[in-house]
Amino acid sequence: MRLDWARFRGTDCLRVTGFPPRAHGALRVYPTELVAAARASNLAPIDGEFHVDGPAVAFVPRLPFVAGMSYTVMGSDIDDVGALTITRPAPDTTPTTRVVAIHPTANEIPRNQLRLYVHFSAPMSEGRVESHVQVVRADTGEPLTGALLPMDPELWDPGRRRVTVLFDPARIKRGLAPHQQAGYPLRAGVPVEVVVDRRFADADGRPLVEGARRRYDVGDDVRSRVDPHAWALTLPAARSRDPLVASFDRPLDHALLQHCLVVTGNDGELVEGYGAVTDGESAWRFTPATPWVAGQHALVVDGRLEDLAGNSVTRVFDRELDNPAHDPLPTDHVVVEFSVS
Repeated sequence: MRLDWARFRGTDCLRVTGFPPRAHGALRVYPTELVAAARASNLAPIDGEFHVDGPAVAFVPRLPFVAGMSYTVMGSDIDDVGALTITRPAPDTTPTTRVVAIHPTANEIPRNQLRLYVHFSAPMSEGRVESHVQVVRADTGEPLTGALLPMDPELWDPGRRRVTVLFDPARIKRGLAPHQQAGYPLRAGVPVEVVVDRRFADADGRPLVEGARRRYDVGDDVRSRVDPHAWALTLPAARSRDPLVASFDRPLDHALLQHCLVVTGNDGELVEGYGAVTDGESAWRFTPATPWVAGQHALVVDGRLEDLAGNSVTRVFDRELDNPAHDPLPTDHVVVEFSVS
């Protein structure tokens, strides 16, 4: 017989070759350290299932194999005939995952900041954000207890490389009891740091290469709809591939900027190209795939686009019901026309 570590239907298994596959009922698997006890007292083997896998037999345990532990496979008569031992490799514990970005990258955030994004270089473990991401005062290092909202489940992207962290919305909305009792999570004029602990484990259980921090000044509240017509457009020249640049009147949400802006041509069709968010989330640069054609164009803005405080193109996050400027906008997008010449 020969033993190897393998995968069976996506699960780690022990693969036994050189043994009649249909006779797998005669096999038993034990932690090697318990083999002597098994011989002496008819000790039960590891719980799991044997599966015929082509010319071999795959043993899938009910509980995962333990790294660094040795396992012995033998016949049901518990003797030395045909017994083989293999050791589960110890994992590589060298850290390789880093924090590659914390958004926003703007130097100042409003007192009613709603969310943050932490980006990692590799998939991360889940259920650890509350323990390993925190906000502290930049001047004293004092943690802002209760500033961040515990999330279950956590808000990971599908690849588990970006997590969304929310400031407690109930402390931001002025009419709610948590706001009246504890106030805003942040204070204008008191700088803060977002701290990611090095002990935050990646998907393989390894800590980060190093921790990460980003400092923010805290300014006044932002409480008005995002208005694309207030943006300044830097227009490209026809027959060039110069970028169209939309400079915002305030920093906007980095994640939403990835898919809330498109450009259309004078025929109404999408202009193919690449959009990029500038540092500080203060502008969006669109470079076309082919040279610009002279004529009318439009920047189409999805109504869901938000600023750092959660105000979108169509509504104010912390709305004042008696303020007409806070009335929701009855549309799902806004069009800003421009001419290329």
